[in-house]
Parts: sequence; structure tokens; C-alpha cells
Amino acid sequence: MDTDVIDLLREEVEKTFGRKVLSSADCQQLCMDLHQKTILRISFNTLRRFFNLIKDNHAVSNYTCEVLVQYCGFATFQDFINYKKEKATDKVDKKVSNLLDFIVRVFKNIEVSNKHDITYFSLVKQTISYLDRHPSIVDRFQREISRTKNGQDFYYEQFINIDKLNHYYGDGLRYYLCEKKTKEAQLLGHSLLCFRSWMMNDNKDVKQHLDVIMSYTIDHSMRPSVCARYFATQLYYSNSLGLQIEPILIKARQFFLFLSPTNYTYSSYYCFEIIMSEALILTGFYEEALFYLDEILERIKLNIPSYIDVALLQTICLFKSIVFVNIGKKNNSREIFDSINPNKFYFLSKKYLTILYFSLSKNFRRKQFEYQQVTELIKDTGFERLMTYWSSPDPLTISHSLSSDN
Repeated sequence: MDTDVIDLLREEVEKTFGRKVLSSADCQQLCMDLHQKTILRISFNTLRRFFNLIKDNHAVSNYTCEVLVQYCGFATFQDFINYKKEKATDKVDKKVSNLLDFIVRVFKNIEVSNKHDITYFSLVKQTISYLDRHPSIVDRFQREISRTKNGQDFYYEQFINIDKLNHYYGDGLRYYLCEKKTKEAQLLGHSLLCFRSWMMNDNKDVKQHLDVIMSYTIDHSMRPSVCARYFATQLYYSNSLGLQIEPILIKARQFFLFLSPTNYTYSSYYCFEIIMSEALILTGFYEEALFYLDEILERIKLNIPSYIDVALLQTICLFKSIVFVNIGKKNNSREIFDSINPNKFYFLSKKYLTILYFSLSKNFRRKQFEYQQVTELIKDTGFERLMTYWSSPDPLTISHSLSSDN
């Protein structure tokens, strides 16, 4: 079988998996993820051979290729080959352009009465997957749907692509900000761009976005998630300059305690408690982060919603494990850590959360391949600041190293 095609298939599998396959542990997790998504099986050793982790002179079987392309979203191996051939020629341009026109019309013309419409969610998710495979059309797509209500409500506001925040999604936010001038839209867009700049250690850009955000005021009629980003942005800015953070913590908690429970939804990855606990963890305020994590677990327990996103629960576990290891409760942290399945992280934050996961894992095991994973993922996302988590020799020094960085 053509080795070039196999190399392309390896790249496609890693793209679907969300990270490089560098170790036997990666193959084990890939085995589980593959079976969960396709109900098909490839043995652990077959995957190790496929990714050249063990020596083998045999050619890759047709069955292995067929299963792997299904995992990547193709019907058959031949479809995958045809797709790669077309992508390498000019023939694909017209086809892709025509499909882009159709997708834009779908965003413009379909009326969606329920913002939690599962069918439309699936459509947006498939669109994002398509964009990843056709980067040449992303700019035009984002520019055109930024002018549509569905594009603003779904693509930009509900499907926040953290993994691509330092890439095309972050660039697309500028179209969104130009088209939607409401207070909430401006706060959301600039807070996300501020987060991107902070992750890139660009303190000058952090200040520019903070100035815009602080020109607005928030109130309890606004979406709780947007209000949380208002406070999170102040945390990132204060952290970057080594300023006092306690006044922000007090105001955020006071605002949170007066939020109406009717404004809450825990079927979504983004909510006030997650956004606040994330910002507090990244800036080294672990006890305060634990308050919000305990609150979200209690509210979920009391409200018992009909559906809770698995990705949300995985994120809560990850954040709580990070908090425990940094406040000296290593046994509690390890217990939670062992329950986490990184394959179930939210698909638009999978790389980002996996960086945190591997950085947390060094407190229980330090392996060379995990360092390689962190390095590759940080290179891919551009989140240079997260290297601090891995390089810190002791979990209890993370708070100091993060909060004093400027």
C-alpha cells in the first residue's frame, strides 16, 4: 500500500484524535475512542504498529484502513483517497465553493426557534469539522455568517472554539464584533480575544481588550457566561501586571450569589462557574476556584437537569483535580484524576484541556512522551503560557509562577 497515503491517514487519525500518537498509552486511549465512535475494533498492537511504535515489516491491512477512515468521518478508504487526491488538485475548489455557498444559505435562511436544537447543533458541528479540512474557505465562511443571526448565535456564541482561538476562530471574532454591536456581543468577543492574548503572553493586547470591556457595565439580565468572562478578563489583566486580585474576587462572588437559578443551564459546556473556576485556576487562586466548582456540583444535584453534557462533567473533574493537587490534597486529586477520560473533553477545547490534563499528570507520573504531547499541543494552539504548568517542578509553586509572570 502507498506509504504516502498511509502517512496521510496517520495525520488524519491524529487530527480526529486531537493530539499526536506518541506512545502506547496514546494507542490505548485511541483504541477506546475508536470503538466508542465506530463500534468497531482495532487491536492495541495493530495501532502501535500503525504508528511505528513497534517494528513490523507487514503492510497495513485493508481492514485497519477501513476502520480508521470511518473513525475520521469517511465512508470508505477509497473515499479518503479520493478526497486527498482532489484536495491536491484545482478540481476541489469549485466543489468546495459550491458547498460553502450552500452552508452559508443554511445559516441565513433556516429559522431556529430553540437555541438548544440538537439537529441544528449537529449541523454546526459538522460544518466546523468541514472547515478544518478546507482552511482555504474559512475566512470567507466566517465573514459571511458573521452577518447572519444563526451564525452569530450558534457559530460564534455557542460553539466557542478555544483550540482555534489563536487561529481562524479568533480571527473570525473580529468579523463578529464588527457586525454585532450589542453589549453582550462586544463583551464576549473582546473577552475571548483578551484570553487569547494572555495565553500568548501578549500583555499589550490584553490591555487593549480590557479597556474596551471596562467601558461597559454588566447586570443580572445578561447571560451569566458573558458576565463571568467580564470578571475573568479582569483576572487575566491583573495577573499579567501583578496587580491586586482580591477586589475582583469579591465583586465576582457577590454578583454570582445574586444570579437567578432560572438563568442557568448545565447542558452546555460554558456556564458562570466553569469560566470563573478556569480563570482562577490559571491565575493561581485555587481555594476560590473550589468554591465555584462545589457550587456547580451542588446546583446540578439540586436541579437535576434532563441532560448534562459529559464534557462538562469531565471538565469539572479536571479542574477539581488541579485544585486539590495545588492545595495539598494529592490523594483526592489522584482519585479524581484516575476517573478522567480525556477523549471525552469538549471537542472545541480538547487540545487545550489535554494540555492541562498532561500537566496535571506529571504530579503522579512524569514520562517523556507526556512532555512531547504538551510541547506539540502548545505549539498547535499557540498557548505559550501553559508551558508554565509543565515546567513548574512542584504543584504548589504553580500559583506563584503564574501570578508573578508579566
